[in-house]
Amino acid sequence: MGGHSLKQVVGLVVAVVVLASCAASSTSGSPSAVPRSATPDQVAAEAYCTQQGGQLVDRVAMSNTNGDPSARLELAGRVRLCEFESTVDGDDSATRISVDLTTLSSEEPTLAAIAYLSKVPTPDPPTVGQNPAEYTCRVSLQGTASFGNTNLSGGWVDASQPVFEVMDLCVFADGSAIDEFGIWYYANDIVRGADLAPLLRYQPGAEGLPPIYERSRP
Repeated sequence: MGGHSLKQVVGLVVAVVVLASCAASSTSGSPSAVPRSATPDQVAAEAYCTQQGGQLVDRVAMSNTNGDPSARLELAGRVRLCEFESTVDGDDSATRISVDLTTLSSEEPTLAAIAYLSKVPTPDPPTVGQNPAEYTCRVSLQGTASFGNTNLSGGWVDASQPVFEVMDLCVFADGSAIDEFGIWYYANDIVRGADLAPLLRYQPGAEGLPPIYERSRP
């Protein structure tokens, strides 16, 4: 026995078995366990999106989206959005709107949800040809859709999308986000993708919308 007693050998075998069992239990987990990268809240938000008829789309923040694809700058930002698509008046051309999962699925309000529901009037930008949706996001809603302070464009990209490869998000101070053109058109009584008002889990109720945005319509 190499100088070891039978009792010592048995003890070593038991220790090895215990350690192996602990290692296996720490790495395997139960089959129904939520992966570390997807929290229960995230899973529930994604399920709510698809239940409302939306689709989950993963997008990457990218600068210079209007330039040559080879000149685009991929940034570190990643986001999973809920997106709704529809045709307009039977036309073949589709429209789409993007919204972050928390804004769509939370019973509590986000700035993006309140801004969308408030239908704040959209002012004309001072420069001809300037993006009116970006201008409304920045000036009327105090959000941002800018990728720097130069004239370079930017947006949220999913290269696998055949039509809606780039979506322009209006991002708010609480981290919520919504498609800038979707919110701009909705303020002018035009629905793109889907009317989010009945789809948002947050509903203002009898007390009305919080008084965050002035000149909101009833």
